[in-house]
Amino acid sequence: METNQAFEYIAQKVEQELSKKGYERLSVAPSEKELTALFVGESAYSIIYTFSGKRMMLRSCELADGEPDNQWKTLATWLFDAETDSQREVESIASDFTETISGPRQTPAGARQRSKKKKKDGEQTVDALFLANRLVAFLPELKEEIAFEKNHYEDFRGVTFTEEKLLPLFRELTSTAASGKLEKISEVLASVYSAGDLETKGIITYLLLNSVDDDSRFQSLITAFSDNDKKVAKAARKLRGKKIKPEKVKKSRSYITDTLNNMQS
Repeated sequence: METNQAFEYIAQKVEQELSKKGYERLSVAPSEKELTALFVGESAYSIIYTFSGKRMMLRSCELADGEPDNQWKTLATWLFDAETDSQREVESIASDFTETISGPRQTPAGARQRSKKKKKDGEQTVDALFLANRLVAFLPELKEEIAFEKNHYEDFRGVTFTEEKLLPLFRELTSTAASGKLEKISEVLASVYSAGDLETKGIITYLLLNSVDDDSRFQSLITAFSDNDKKVAKAARKLRGKKIKPEKVKKSRSYITDTLNNMQS
């Protein structure tokens, strides 16, 4: 799907959701650098796609004299590349944006509501949930597991979810996938790794890539990585199968302790 078509699909889904709350979509002059959709009601929402960063963002701000005050806050960010992403990714982005706008869904009795971590202003990192959502394109069965995780835990348990749900599926996928599919998986992993937080980077290198037994398949999965990121992935592979012991904390003897010991001797 072309970028303009993907953007318009997402914008229309968001417009359908916001129209229920009395919002209207306003026309925005096109730009060579980005695509923009603006919605105004009791506040303002906008969808921005930047061609340089290949990022699809949902933002919101308050109104001042009936116009957006331009103090935009980013509510959700997705990487999107029309050359590698499919209709499935577009639908995932649209679903995430509309769910963000509509608010949290009702959860089963006794379930804990998931709380989203606040990001610092200008922060462009993505997390383990973002990674899991991107891999749904290759592992559709993950979608239900992700929904269960979101509805039953306050925060998305990145490492635990990867080890229990994602890793077995990823290992099976990469052991049988054709070279073309491995390259597409590599492009997704590379893009998420470059923008990921520390936990997500660790999940990709130490857990996912290290689960691949075949060295040639490992090399295929890091094809799209930058030279520096390839070095990190290869360094992490050297730790494969090794148990990393936590550093021992050195106990420092205080003046009082030394004095008491001297008094007792």
